[in-house]
Amino acid sequence: MALWLSWTTSEAAGGFLGSVREDRSAKRGRLRDLRRGLWLAGLGVSLLYGGMANADEVTFIVEGVSRPLAAHLAHALPPAEIGSQADRLEEAEMVAGLRLKDALEAYGYYGATWTESSKSIAKGKVLVTFSVTPGRPILVRKIDLKSIGEGYKLPALQKLFAQFPLHKKGILNQVIYEEWKGNVLSLLTARGYAQASYSRHEILVDRDQFWADIYLWLNTGPRFRVGDINITGAEHYPRWFIQRYLSFKTGDWYSPKALAVTQSNLRNADRFSDISVHGDLGKATNNAIPVSVDLKSMPGQHLKIGAGYSTDIGPNAAIIYDNYNAFDQAQHIRVSILAAQLNRNASVTYSWPVGARLGSEYIAQGSYQNQNLTAYNANEILASAGRQWSLRSDNSLGKSETIEALVNFENANYNVAGQFNTSFYIYPSVQYSIQNFRDILRPIAGYTLTARIEGASKVWGSDANFIRFSAQGEWRKRLGQNWVLGTRAKLGAMWLTGSIGELPPNLRFFAGGQNSLPGYAYQSQGPLAVDGAVEGGRLLAVGGFDIQRFVAKNWAVVAFYDVGNAFNSWSSFHALQDIGLGVRWYSPVGPIRFDLAHPLVAPQTPAVRVAFSVGFSL
Repeated sequence: MALWLSWTTSEAAGGFLGSVREDRSAKRGRLRDLRRGLWLAGLGVSLLYGGMANADEVTFIVEGVSRPLAAHLAHALPPAEIGSQADRLEEAEMVAGLRLKDALEAYGYYGATWTESSKSIAKGKVLVTFSVTPGRPILVRKIDLKSIGEGYKLPALQKLFAQFPLHKKGILNQVIYEEWKGNVLSLLTARGYAQASYSRHEILVDRDQFWADIYLWLNTGPRFRVGDINITGAEHYPRWFIQRYLSFKTGDWYSPKALAVTQSNLRNADRFSDISVHGDLGKATNNAIPVSVDLKSMPGQHLKIGAGYSTDIGPNAAIIYDNYNAFDQAQHIRVSILAAQLNRNASVTYSWPVGARLGSEYIAQGSYQNQNLTAYNANEILASAGRQWSLRSDNSLGKSETIEALVNFENANYNVAGQFNTSFYIYPSVQYSIQNFRDILRPIAGYTLTARIEGASKVWGSDANFIRFSAQGEWRKRLGQNWVLGTRAKLGAMWLTGSIGELPPNLRFFAGGQNSLPGYAYQSQGPLAVDGAVEGGRLLAVGGFDIQRFVAKNWAVVAFYDVGNAFNSWSSFHALQDIGLGVRWYSPVGPIRFDLAHPLVAPQTPAVRVAFSVGFSL
């Protein structure tokens, strides 16, 4: 007789719940599956603990199937550690065989058979080979795909339905089938259809005749909006300020993703310890879901002390004081002191939020900086005041777009290329910044760009007239699961009346350093003065690319190439180049970078420079 299998999907567990429709009892089948599951679980524990004392590693490979199918099956057969006893190897092969059977059936091969062989390939390492005869695959005979509910005409949903990945007479691939189902529900829940579900989701398989019928009926349900928003806790903060962290408002289409973004915003604010953002579908009225935001404040004042090392500025120590709720108005005061081998800095920043968008604020800041670098020594006092506007409405910290307008006052004395000078400048500046990374602590997909224009005039008391433009950006894209391609660039141009010696070093263009040309010392490259020393330039063009290969979840190796320099005219442009290898650790506090860079043009001592940094920067 023909054996019928009826497969339904458990939405909660995300897997298959199987029942056999034949003369035998379905209950007996479920008990058999349960016993098998318990046996596998016990065997897994036995393998785990049995292999701790004297572990051998077993690697599995599959032969006899197409290369794409072999790659899929390899994910179901990860390496295993076992004890040195022979029976442990036999048990590992049994477990792997059962996983192989499940994986083959998931890709449509219910009648596959195989033989297995094992051999020692090194001390403590065993290779097990499964030689598979896939047999005749299960083909799709019928597809019954339906959609009802308020959202069935949604263009994005209709596009997904038109791209249903399985086709009549095609092989039954239940993996991409499940992925498609999940994508549909994610699409709908992101657009307010919080009760979207499948009223029927069933695959009928005839093993004897090698065909399957698919029944998938979707009910989008009603569309929900965000109802009343109730914020409790954190009484010391004004309610309007907390609302700035919300990525939704009353009347928006309800989206669990928006709630998750809000949770992330509040967690990253360094102001709240306990955070809960919750929508109560059970209390929805008139298709509006109420949302509660429950908070507990952290102490408003923080003191951070740290030490580290950067190849650009040497060993360093920092003390940072933050008051996140000055005057109980969510105004932020930060005092920071940095003492490094090549750079010392003390600064005070005072910002107070304004408007409904996260990132909109008034800014006042003052700083003193002393630098003793390869190309120059400088002492600078800088004061700035102005306004920052946020251009985004979704209030996601991973995505930001701002315009900042400041008036800057700078007094400096410096020694560049053996020339001592002092200067005073008043110059307004306008800066545009955009950042869009899926995860700012793991910036492997997205982009960032910052562009700034500033200028000074003798009319309002500056020592020279200039207009200065600078821009820097980075773009990263994942190429498959383990590869990431990145590109970056820095550009600068300046119009100046008079000698460049009238400008302090921070307004000139230099190249070199980990975020510019890592094969050369920090800020050490640019046009030369008469005596041959670097004095900085009026133009800058530096670019590069890198390719990362992940070797573990948060570890990657990287190869990179950079080219460019600072210069005064295109006719005098002398491009420097470097290549290198490095390691990235995407830690909980941000990327930690360790690079070895070799200059290809005009190499200097050392021939290989070490570049190390913590955090995400250009």
